[in-house]
Amino acid sequence: MNTMPTLIRREFQEHRALWLAPLLTALPLIGTAVFGHFEMASMTALTTAQARAIMGITVWAMSLVIFMVAALVISVYLLDCLYAERRDRSVLFWKSLPVSDAATVLSKFLVALVVVPIGVFLFAVATDLIVRGILTARTGAGLIAEQFPLWDTRAWLQTQALLGIWVAASAVWYAPLAAWMLVISAWARRSVMLWTVLPPLLIALIERLALHTTHFWDFLADRLTPAFPALQGVGAELMTQTVTIHRSKVISLPQVFEHLDVSAVFFNAPMLLGLVAAAALLYVAIRMRRWRDDG
Repeated sequence: MNTMPTLIRREFQEHRALWLAPLLTALPLIGTAVFGHFEMASMTALTTAQARAIMGITVWAMSLVIFMVAALVISVYLLDCLYAERRDRSVLFWKSLPVSDAATVLSKFLVALVVVPIGVFLFAVATDLIVRGILTARTGAGLIAEQFPLWDTRAWLQTQALLGIWVAASAVWYAPLAAWMLVISAWARRSVMLWTVLPPLLIALIERLALHTTHFWDFLADRLTPAFPALQGVGAELMTQTVTIHRSKVISLPQVFEHLDVSAVFFNAPMLLGLVAAAALLYVAIRMRRWRDDG
């Protein structure tokens, strides 16, 4: 038996929100493109740089809605996946099969941080193409201002590549948080959300009262920030690659991609230390699942 693909398929069968939520999020976006009424300021005399910047913003905004919903669903899944099988006692059945605790826990980790993010990214790309196709058809019918930049192949590809890097960076950045959720899901008898939040807050509070420092809280706050702007070099790029449109400065995401040092995004101390912490927490989650099979 090909164990890992089978375990991954099991997760999607038991947790249908992992694939239903992005689908239900995309439908209103497509519906808006079909039936929506758009009021746009005049965009005559747009420069190439301005059109590329607008292209990047629309790609990012449309995809971000789907990614935010997926992130919420993944968080709920991580907190529930190991806890639910103890609650309904199905863990006894799964432990009777020739599948190790390590394979089970790792399959859930891979679903949350690899399989679902890749699937959601591809789904967001398809949704964006469908929406742009609909809007292009409506433009041809005179329903949308022709000056609005709906397509620029290079800008579209660069923005999608930047989104792909962001998705991969987010998976690595949040890996220790995901592993921590799996630990709590494998350990807690009840109130999984409370046990996920309470220990870190207590540690931060004790440090503040006993040592008058906030190192642990600063670490948590940093790790909980959106991954992409927090990574090395990216924040500076976001501030410098701007274009002025109607007296407002907007970030040109295609330009950010052109100047981005991808190696600096992934190969830095916070990212690598986070992976080490994630590996240690995954080991704890595996041991917890092996030890605790009570409801």
